[in-house]
Amino acid sequence: MKKTILFLILSIFAFSDGYSQQNNQGNADSLMLEWQRTRDSIATIKRQVFYNQLTTIPKDTSGRINMKGLNLSKFPDLANYNQISSINASGNKLKRLPKKVIAIDSLTNINLSDNNLKRVRFPSGSRIVNLELSNNELNRIPRSLRKLKDLKYLTINNNKIKRIPRFIGKMDKLESIEINFNKVKFNSKAASRLSEIKILVIAGNGIDELPSNIDVMVNAVNLNFSKNNISTLPPSFALLDSLETIIFYKNSFQHIPLEITYLSRLKIIDFYYNKIEEIPVEIGNLRKLKMIFLAYNNIETIPDTIRSLNNLVAFYIHDNKLARIPEWITELDKLQILDISYNNLLTIPELSNMSELSEIDIQENNIDHFPWELIEKENLKLLIIKGNPFILDKEEEQQLVITLKEKRAAGVIIVD
Repeated sequence: MKKTILFLILSIFAFSDGYSQQNNQGNADSLMLEWQRTRDSIATIKRQVFYNQLTTIPKDTSGRINMKGLNLSKFPDLANYNQISSINASGNKLKRLPKKVIAIDSLTNINLSDNNLKRVRFPSGSRIVNLELSNNELNRIPRSLRKLKDLKYLTINNNKIKRIPRFIGKMDKLESIEINFNKVKFNSKAASRLSEIKILVIAGNGIDELPSNIDVMVNAVNLNFSKNNISTLPPSFALLDSLETIIFYKNSFQHIPLEITYLSRLKIIDFYYNKIEEIPVEIGNLRKLKMIFLAYNNIETIPDTIRSLNNLVAFYIHDNKLARIPEWITELDKLQILDISYNNLLTIPELSNMSELSEIDIQENNIDHFPWELIEKENLKLLIIKGNPFILDKEEEQQLVITLKEKRAAGVIIVD
């Protein structure tokens, strides 16, 4: 079997040379069928092992049951295993679930992702705390979820869900919902029904704007709206003063909205892959910020007010249009990670004096002075310097070879 898998891997790489498009497609189809057969064969063996093990496990055994990727079309009878705490049934072909299994008193964690479930019925009395239903065929959040009085964490990505039902707002213990890549309408009703939620991850739902009553989500600590089409925030967003993390990765912002600069508890902001041209000076108000993600934008300057962010640990501002890094950046004495790669920098400040800084990326700029001081930095863990027009004489080149060898031998990762 190992030889078959190795053959498949080598064959896939062989496609890139010497075949017509038609032959490529035919071979690809054949390889896909062979891969499918191999996977099914492996699943059959795993399934046999699983059922053999199941017959030898005492009924009162506590712990976890793992039936991931067994291609099961029917859920095994586990009703008598009354001490099970966790079941992983992901990656099967399940269409329905027996109520008796879900009603096991000790069961607190169940993963039903990657199946063919169109509906799920949960019985009263279930003590499930963590439920995963991603990659199924659900058209809505199952109504029977309201019977799960202890549910705290719900993950239901990649289905066909269009709305947040009313009963969600009445689930007192529910703290976290991940509902990525569905078709959810995040309107005023949805916001009201999520008013008790602390963590909401709602990426890839085609959201154009946030509702004006977003401030009803007063308990929100972490909001993730990645991969939507949001370009502005309503004024009420500034009232979400419990927020510690906001993620707008891959949206349509042309500037960082001023509403976030009122959120004094913020620790992480992520605006990767937007169209931002300027960082507002008001960002200096966010004194608790620890991580800033602003890469893949059109930013040309870093405002001086960032020097007041004394708790900053990581600053990612690569792939922008920066021409200089201000000298005061060395005042950020808690900074550990600095990525300023893929900009238009000619020089960099004396970063070697920053005691906590251990990961530095300056690749693909226009720096000609070689950063010897960085290579010699005591606590250095990672330094990426490639893609710069460094000017070195022959003696320096020879010294560099020796220094790099010594540093790599000491465990430092240097990419040149």
